[in-house]
Amino acid sequence: MKLAFFVGDIIQSYESALIKSMQRITREKGYRVDIFANCCVPSGDYLHVEGLKKVFYISDLKKYDGIITADDTMHNFGINMDLRKHLAENADCPVVSIRNSVEGNYNVVIDDRYEIYRMTRHIIEHHGCKNIGFVTGTFELEDSSNRLSGFEDAMADAGLIVDEEDIFYGNYWIDQGDETADYFIRRSKGLPEAIICSNDYMAIALIEALRKRDINCPEDILITGLDNVQEAYENVPALSTIDFSEQNLIDAAVSIIEELKEGKEVEKTRVVKGKCVFRSSCGCTDVNHEIIHTYKIMKDIINEEHNNAIRCVNMNITFGSVLEEEECIRWALQILKKTKRYEHIYAVVRNHLRAEIKEIGNVTHLNEEADAVNVISENKENELDGKCNVFFPISCQDEMYGYFVIQLKDNTDRHFDEVMAQLLITVGNTFKKLEFLSYQGELKTIKKLYQQDSLTGLYNRRGFERKIRELYEEEDENLRVAISSIDADGLKHVNDTFGHLEGDKVITAIAESISESLDSGEFAARVGGDEFSAVIILRDGKDMYEFRERVYENVKKKSAEFTDYSLGVSVGVAEVKSHRGLIEGMQEADKDMYEQKVLHHSVRVD
Repeated sequence: MKLAFFVGDIIQSYESALIKSMQRITREKGYRVDIFANCCVPSGDYLHVEGLKKVFYISDLKKYDGIITADDTMHNFGINMDLRKHLAENADCPVVSIRNSVEGNYNVVIDDRYEIYRMTRHIIEHHGCKNIGFVTGTFELEDSSNRLSGFEDAMADAGLIVDEEDIFYGNYWIDQGDETADYFIRRSKGLPEAIICSNDYMAIALIEALRKRDINCPEDILITGLDNVQEAYENVPALSTIDFSEQNLIDAAVSIIEELKEGKEVEKTRVVKGKCVFRSSCGCTDVNHEIIHTYKIMKDIINEEHNNAIRCVNMNITFGSVLEEEECIRWALQILKKTKRYEHIYAVVRNHLRAEIKEIGNVTHLNEEADAVNVISENKENELDGKCNVFFPISCQDEMYGYFVIQLKDNTDRHFDEVMAQLLITVGNTFKKLEFLSYQGELKTIKKLYQQDSLTGLYNRRGFERKIRELYEEEDENLRVAISSIDADGLKHVNDTFGHLEGDKVITAIAESISESLDSGEFAARVGGDEFSAVIILRDGKDMYEFRERVYENVKKKSAEFTDYSLGVSVGVAEVKSHRGLIEGMQEADKDMYEQKVLHHSVRVD
């Protein structure tokens, strides 16, 4: 069976848990699951959202047996409303919406009204609170009114009156913490004894905003949430919340699709029960005990964030000098590979599968046509069967250049993080930069100036270093490489005697001699005035000293073209054991070159 799943910002813990639940479906039932997703959807950039949401429209919906949507994870700029219309017009199979009821779909909903009722009664009866505030979610979603009703029912059953000023109308996100705190502090009845929030993110933001105002939870006020996201458990104080198992939601949605496929009658709405989880933010557990436990968690988080920051900095350095789409794709796939979280990664750009990489393999460059039916290519479409495949857009502002298809690996705690979000943004921005330079007709010129020596046509130092990185990128265990250091003999004498134009002829002639000495896959650079370097591939038993003798021979032939003086070079060579040993290898090659210079090379003036 083939399933499609549409979800929003999947570096968030709830969305991440949904992904893992879908992966479990693939693992246990062998279904193909195609997940269309985004990372870090902005709340204030309409053009960027327009580009991101195009990933939802790349596949032919008619090839799926069922579609599941996490509708409430895509509320930025009404992405979910656009998706609803797209599914209604193009899907022939059942569409199941989880957690947020959508008219015309089958729905798996949580009994949030009842659970909010239970949480509110707990605050009233167990903690003796009567002055209680409530934070709603956005009323574009049905669950917001359900949760508010649960709160109002619990208050009414306890004989407590709810005034309009007891309610703050929120948006389900973290950006209103300060506004929410000030609202409740300034109301005529003063600060509530407790505040029930419609989800965890608003509750966590509120706790932090109140702390900045010297109001502490749970000492001064009790606060609860809903969703039981990972951040709720890691917060100090740990958040009392309501847990609805993501696996139960996904299992219920898949069951609806299976039953419909079997011809069974299925009710339009299926309800999943939850449970209240009482922690220290409502005073039910000891904060000090949680602090000790949370300290260990936070220490790991700090280390992870530090490592992620370094990875993002290195990523920006890498992509800052990229001047080709192929290079951009190659670096992106290498970064994804190094996470060791994915089995297989495909890069599709402008409707063509351009490259792929397996977990233990190297980047393979391709050019196979892709379309809505064969989203990677006709030759490889079957590689997606029986796998959990996540589709991410390569976009910048309102333009989508293509997408990555990532097959998830089992036994991984977290598949996606902020580094993934940064990578997607960086790749999209790089494509935009290259497109802009191409339109201006400047890309070829910039590439030439950036990595090519203008006099000799060899690589310059930057180009040489980039080629070496590419060489070691392949991680070929059988790769043997030597580095050569080459220096012109007596160039200063030529410049002083015959002028710098004549000296340039010497440099050019030596560069030609070096190029003629290279075998396939080898390359050279002019790294200084009269200094050259070359990389020699030691394949099929090749001796690195063969290259030196070949250069000497070619320089000797070129020397016959000069009448006033003869050409001479000194060539040093050294084997490089690994990319990390490159600097040491260069130093050894330099040492060998100077020994050669002392032995038998000098400029002879006729």
